Amino acid sequence: MGERTFPLRMIAWELTRNCNLSCVHCRASAASGPHEGELSTEECRRIIDDILSFSEPTVILTGGEPLLRPDIFDIIEYGNGRGLRLVIAINGTLLDIEKAHRLKASGIKRVSLSIDGKDRKGHDSFRGVDGSFGAVIRATQIFKDIVLPFQINTTVTRLNVDDLGEIYKLVRSLGAAAWHIFLLVPVGRGTGLKGSELSAKTYEDVLHWLYGVEKRNEIEMKVTCAPHYYRIVKEKGDTPKSAGCLAGKSF
Repeated sequence: MGERTFPLRMIAWELTRNCNLSCVHCRASAASGPHEGELSTEECRRIIDDILSFSEPTVILTGGEPLLRPDIFDIIEYGNGRGLRLVIAINGTLLDIEKAHRLKASGIKRVSLSIDGKDRKGHDSFRGVDGSFGAVIRATQIFKDIVLPFQINTTVTRLNVDDLGEIYKLVRSLGAAAWHIFLLVPVGRGTGLKGSELSAKTYEDVLHWLYGVEKRNEIEMKVTCAPHYYRIVKEKGDTPKSAGCLAGKSF
């Protein structure tokens, strides 16, 4: 039997390590820059050309905080002009109505924002900067006003697992197009959270709870960095939407 092949569906492109937050779980260990070795605008264009030479995936522009790149809209416009489907992950603190309109006009199809606490206290302590919760809430309102779809990402640790129900209610009330839940992988700055991973029992309980929420079909949901979620889906008699972790295959 020949080797299985998987079409490339998605690329997460970390455009910068520069960031104005200091999130406790950050895989990229992003921090205030400048950082050496980041690609120039022209090099980014060549990366886009290279991607399109063999595939047409969705590209997630992320970081760090991509809005800290002065050429971010040039990169978006070039990729969109070449026909790439582009989405972007931002933290909301740098967004205003002008930038939101530019994101939409330059070709961004969806924005992802993160909420990791049910309120200011929980979210801001996770993100390392006071006011970040208020900023992300304001950003969701701006995107609703200009009709640019946004999703909310939540990273689950012992620090916020008891608040998941309240976070879910908040996400729905904000009008998000989707809720993506990430189970903590302690790498990068997240190594400091070792010991804050869920216990085996709590992990299993959370996955069963998420299955129940997804079955309500109230919002698009995706459970990420937890391929064993699909074992639970199968045990419940449903057909898994995925074969598990896409890293190294389609992502």
